Amino acid sequence: MKKIYFLLTCLIASNIYAQNHTETFEQLTGLEGKWTGTINYTNKAAETLDLKYTVTAMGTALVEESNEGGVGMMTVFNLQNQKLLLTHYCAAQNRPVAEITENKNGELLFKTNHSKSDLNLAEDFFVTSFKFDLLLNDKNTFKYEYTAEGADGESYSANAVLKRVM
Repeated sequence: MKKIYFLLTCLIASNIYAQNHTETFEQLTGLEGKWTGTINYTNKAAETLDLKYTVTAMGTALVEESNEGGVGMMTVFNLQNQKLLLTHYCAAQNRPVAEITENKNGELLFKTNHSKSDLNLAEDFFVTSFKFDLLLNDKNTFKYEYTAEGADGESYSANAVLKRVM
């Protein structure tokens, strides 16, 4: 009997977990459109940040095209095996894969999975976390943050408040 309760608990928990990731993905698709703002860095001057979000692949992926001070990059959000992932194609010539670790009332935190990304902090410089605060004052504003780290303790953070332009 204990095994049945345990299995039911695991099944219910995994269903809730999957449902939460699906709901979080749906929250992210609300970003579809164009956004602009100023990104502030801890290690250099601020720059313009333009983001464009497109829902694609029959609604199963959200593509973020970014222009950060003239540097183009791309990030893809998708559900894989009921887990919300973010894959970032970086100007640093690498591909961090991050998994969502929390959603606190629209504040989403993704942390890079080093093994899935084939990246090592002792050798590589890459984005280690991404944060989105979707519930600021209205649906036309959100906060975007990331942290990059690498060998020799090199690191910086960047953040921007973006406004919808389309």
